[in-house]
Amino acid sequence: MFNLITIPTLLVAPAAFLFYYFWIRDKWEKEPWSLIWALFGLGCLGVIPAAIIEVAILGADTRIETVGQAFSAAFLGVALVEEGIKFVIVYLFTFRSRHFDEEYDGIVYAVAVGLGFAFLENVLYVVMALSEGPSGLITAVARALTAVPAHALDGVILGYFLGHAKFARGATDRMRLSLSGLALAVAFHGLYDLFVFILMVPDSTLVGWCIVGLVWTLFAQWGAAYRLVRAAQEHSSKRWRGAAQVTIGGIDEARPAAMNFCRFCGGKVDAGAGFCRHCGAGLG
Repeated sequence: MFNLITIPTLLVAPAAFLFYYFWIRDKWEKEPWSLIWALFGLGCLGVIPAAIIEVAILGADTRIETVGQAFSAAFLGVALVEEGIKFVIVYLFTFRSRHFDEEYDGIVYAVAVGLGFAFLENVLYVVMALSEGPSGLITAVARALTAVPAHALDGVILGYFLGHAKFARGATDRMRLSLSGLALAVAFHGLYDLFVFILMVPDSTLVGWCIVGLVWTLFAQWGAAYRLVRAAQEHSSKRWRGAAQVTIGGIDEARPAAMNFCRFCGGKVDAGAGFCRHCGAGLG
């Protein structure tokens, strides 16, 4: 009974919390939930082609016996495949969307896709662990604290650069920024997987270093994500500041220059308001 409650909670809560954490920082215009849920679902579906490609590259029964094998499997067999699929989903389904009207939107979109991917991947790993014994709870806890946040943080990195590329002036700059985001996401993802795969090497003497490496990678990702979120917020702020009228999809829409969103319900409130007029929460 304990596992029936705890494991589903561990599967859902990390993705929900992480999405809320980054969604609430979109201070100017919230994205439509229909688009967010669609991206989350596409992220889940992205697990299928990723698994097919990874099996084709690594084989159905992947055995890591050397550090060199761990390196190639981590960066080429997993990180490049998974981040590449997430990149394609975000690019194809959002880059030309009329809702993609500020830099921070790229982060929201990529995090939604990344967490969709992480959620289904997490479910599959935990189900497999439960089928082999009572280790499912340990797997769920470990992945809730490491793998799921890592996918979300890779999404922040990828989304920041795609958001920047969206508003770049030339095709060359858009390509450079997009590929830079993909490369950095692959680098962080691959580094995380490298330390995990080295732990699978028989008689490895690097267990301690791998644990330190995993912790360092996650802290480095959080640090990078924090800076990129702040930068994207500043870019979006400049884009909206003083803009009373914008044109989206050929339609002129009035947009308040001094507008913000309630961090509790997401409703629009005037900048400097003390209370949300939608839910009544204090905003001080």
